[in-house]
Amino acid sequence: MRANKKIHLTGFMLYGPAPHMIMSWVYPPEKMTAGKWYEIEYWTAIAKTLERGKFDMFFFADGWAGGVNDPSVKYAIQFPTHDPVTLLPYLAAVAPKLGLAVTMSTTFYEPYMVARKLSSLDHISKGRVGWNIVCSISSGEAKNFGMDELPPHELRYDRADEFMEVCYKLWDSWEPGAMLMDMERKIFADPAKVRKIDHVGKWFKCQGPLTVIPSPQGRPYLFQAGSSERGRDFAIKHADCIFAVGTGVKQMREFCDDIKTRADRAGRNPDEIKIIWGAQPLVADSESEARDRIKKIRARIPLEASLALMSGHFNTDLTRFDVDTPVSELAGLDVTGTKGMFETYSRQNPNITLRDIASSYLSGSDDNAMAGTPDQVADYMIHLIDEGGGDGFQITPAYYAPQFFEDIVDKLIPVLQKRGVFRSEYEGNTLRDYMTK
Repeated sequence: MRANKKIHLTGFMLYGPAPHMIMSWVYPPEKMTAGKWYEIEYWTAIAKTLERGKFDMFFFADGWAGGVNDPSVKYAIQFPTHDPVTLLPYLAAVAPKLGLAVTMSTTFYEPYMVARKLSSLDHISKGRVGWNIVCSISSGEAKNFGMDELPPHELRYDRADEFMEVCYKLWDSWEPGAMLMDMERKIFADPAKVRKIDHVGKWFKCQGPLTVIPSPQGRPYLFQAGSSERGRDFAIKHADCIFAVGTGVKQMREFCDDIKTRADRAGRNPDEIKIIWGAQPLVADSESEARDRIKKIRARIPLEASLALMSGHFNTDLTRFDVDTPVSELAGLDVTGTKGMFETYSRQNPNITLRDIASSYLSGSDDNAMAGTPDQVADYMIHLIDEGGGDGFQITPAYYAPQFFEDIVDKLIPVLQKRGVFRSEYEGNTLRDYMTK
């Protein structure tokens, strides 16, 4: 790797039974030494392990839909999901160095609420909070909030742009030096440096100022995962870090080059925008053991479970279609959810079928190159960054999360540290410090 460049690593979860790997909640009860997913001990164990491994952060995705069909309930397909915002204050206390990032939707939250919550969390964590900015993708979410359908894809992003404008104004409504807490003069803050924002726009109207004093980071570290054309432009405009999915070095390099081109065009320094790739490494003492384990994990995923997950992400009922017909020939297939994710598969192979996609959707393949001994996995991770570009990996568990992350920290992290590509100690105090080192 380039001299002095370090890989960034995040632990990725949902506050639910399983994040992305379907059926990852299935584990022998006697081995669940940290408890079950709905018990705080489970999350405490993961956070402490990630901090021990010097991960940049513990990152929480979120969703407000699910449970609308039998397979999603039967197999716990990103359902149920509890509110991850409620976890962060507790985890900030038990893991006092680890960064913490949470997903909040610009489609259903209000800007003032988001700005206030995140600034408060940044205080509680002493500057270790990040925000994953999303435009909701599921019609199920819309129906839970009194809407028949989501607004069109482009409109959701247009609204999100104004949402961010309001948040920025609120975070900046306290000027530097505004808070005095002058005990002798009995003056708390300088009124000349705390101002209303009086925002009146197409979608939002907000008076301000923010009722939270400036937080350690000023504003949270901002993440975004839009991979569609509009999503990429939104990410360039707002994100400090982009989460992306790449199926190989060619596609990764194309994505990085595209982001650089867009950043240059927008007047941003592309080196200031981190790119983190989704990854699901599996490490074991031998390659054969790792291969055997991943085959067993993937073999227990029913087709209907994978289709249910895809239906939720693509925001369309895929059970209506012949799963063995190329997706390019499926009349009526209208992906209104994660367009970029769908296009990742269809661009790679124009003749790909729904069955083909389902066989590896967010679960990889039996010959996953990121499964093997710690040295093999480290070699491959370094190869991907060297050849494909980007800055690190967002790691999601393939099995019982507390044990999975222990395996990563105990087996893989020491190898990465020995290679000089991963930190041995935290540098700085805030999440922004970690991500910019």
